Amino acid sequence: MGVSRSHVAGNARNKAWQSMIVDHVMQHEIITTIEEWRALAPEWNALLADSNADSLFLTWQWLDTWLAVREHALQLLVVCVRDGDGRLAGAAPLYRCDYVLAHMLRYRMLRMLGDVESGAEYQTWIARRDCEAEAFAAIAAALRAARSEWDLLWMPKLPGWKPVSRALLDTLRQAGIRANRRVHTFSAIALPDDYEGYLGRMSASRRQQVRRTSNKILSRPGVSVRRVQTPAELASTLDALFRLHGKRWRAAGQQGVFDRRPLERAFYQRFAPLALEAGWLALYALCEHDDPKAVQLGYVYADTFLQLQEGFDPDYLPHVGNALRAHVIRDCIGRGVREYDFLGGISEHKRRWLAEARTGMDLLAGAARLRNAPVLRAGVWPTGAYLRPRTPAMRPAATAPTPCVDTRSG
Repeated sequence: MGVSRSHVAGNARNKAWQSMIVDHVMQHEIITTIEEWRALAPEWNALLADSNADSLFLTWQWLDTWLAVREHALQLLVVCVRDGDGRLAGAAPLYRCDYVLAHMLRYRMLRMLGDVESGAEYQTWIARRDCEAEAFAAIAAALRAARSEWDLLWMPKLPGWKPVSRALLDTLRQAGIRANRRVHTFSAIALPDDYEGYLGRMSASRRQQVRRTSNKILSRPGVSVRRVQTPAELASTLDALFRLHGKRWRAAGQQGVFDRRPLERAFYQRFAPLALEAGWLALYALCEHDDPKAVQLGYVYADTFLQLQEGFDPDYLPHVGNALRAHVIRDCIGRGVREYDFLGGISEHKRRWLAEARTGMDLLAGAARLRNAPVLRAGVWPTGAYLRPRTPAMRPAATAPTPCVDTRSG
């Protein structure tokens, strides 16, 4: 029986793949215990800073805090690769959980640490810039070698506009791991050098509206905006965020995320002090006589403000949430921040603040084997009704969460 061209090409590709790994002497290890994981602490953030994947949502503080909130319910499968000198060259911070297809077929799903009930986005594999292709190849080889331990790899909310996402896709393809993709939209505001320049990009009517709203609320006696600077301020301002976020959604006949997801609330309470210590926390409160009426929480990382959560008092003056957003944007510009990132989703509200859409992706991957065919060939996604986590707490939102914005104005 003859050998097909595709088989020959596949063998050649695999040999080239294996050669890439051997030539650069990459060694991999798979971390499965919390003790092994915590031994990586001294190296982690240095690796991240030297990578094209650098993101707040992949920092040691973010991932380890998330683990601390729920470590007893997780099965770690963190892939690390080291170069010939023993330096950490790359990592895929993964964990495994069980999914069920149509209430019948069980799948072992790999997911990114810190991905659910935290607000994380942009999570991908990490590798030093000087050896990204080799480190990614070694991670993929490690996953192939451990294929008896997992079936599918779920990586949502990837920044498709960044080269690291293309590198990830190329790596999976070369490793013979099938990857299904779908569009996931994000949005952000490019911030200029001064606030007047920012307002000048708006239409005259929109510019007037923003100024009028800000002046009306911020000029009231007793009204001030503060940014949390000390641990003493932090706890009370976080409590105000939780309270106002819930009050706003109850007024709309819904339940706020912090009421629905106690683990997410616990994550915020644990991570915010670490972010404050690291200089990342950007937590603002608009108060009247020290009584918070609106709160916005974000983090500044790599010259970008990442907008995570907000809340406002629906019984207070209309547009208070927008007055606070205008102040936050102005303060970010004054601090030299280059981008205000709304993260997932685009809406007319965000466009009115001059946000522009950018295209990311969700990725579901797995080896091209018979067991995975009902999912990968049929285009089933782990956010629908058919493929679901066995543990409800691990269920991601089917779409980007609805922002808690003050919809009483633009």
